Amino acid sequence: MRVPIISLVLVFAAGCSDSGNNQDLEGFITKTYAVAEVTSTPLPPAPKFEPLVFAPTVTTDPFVMPIAQEEDEYARVDCWQPQNLPAKDALEGFELSALQFKGVIGTPGSYWALVQSPDATIHRIGPGRMLGNNRGRVESISQHTLSLTEHLPDGLGCWTKRNVKVAMVNKD
Repeated sequence: MRVPIISLVLVFAAGCSDSGNNQDLEGFITKTYAVAEVTSTPLPPAPKFEPLVFAPTVTTDPFVMPIAQEEDEYARVDCWQPQNLPAKDALEGFELSALQFKGVIGTPGSYWALVQSPDATIHRIGPGRMLGNNRGRVESISQHTLSLTEHLPDGLGCWTKRNVKVAMVNKD
């Protein structure tokens, strides 16, 4: 079985060898190069660019909502305001991104979240507890996520709600 396959491969390989019968092809290439005319249009001159120095006119952080002043004519008072929020919690002094959701304890339906603060302290968190700078109230706790409702000022005296999910940190 091997002998016919090997001989078939050798026959195909022999057909691919260079036998020097390419004179007609080489002649055609030489003739084509001899009669070809080079035509091109000149490129326009490259434009001159002068860089401008960026000088910001506003020094505020673009990721933080501005706080409206009392005398601001655009400030509104006829909008939603958070009611019955608990007193400031120790974990509200940290950015939500600085807190790490490390695990859960308890049984399904009554979990407690284990959250590590930047000072390496582990806190036991239950539903209703406040986390982060944006007054995020813990709504639910599952095995892998912590669901919060944050209360954000819009800068004009009103507040909006934002739902946030924090995933468990799985660093080994």
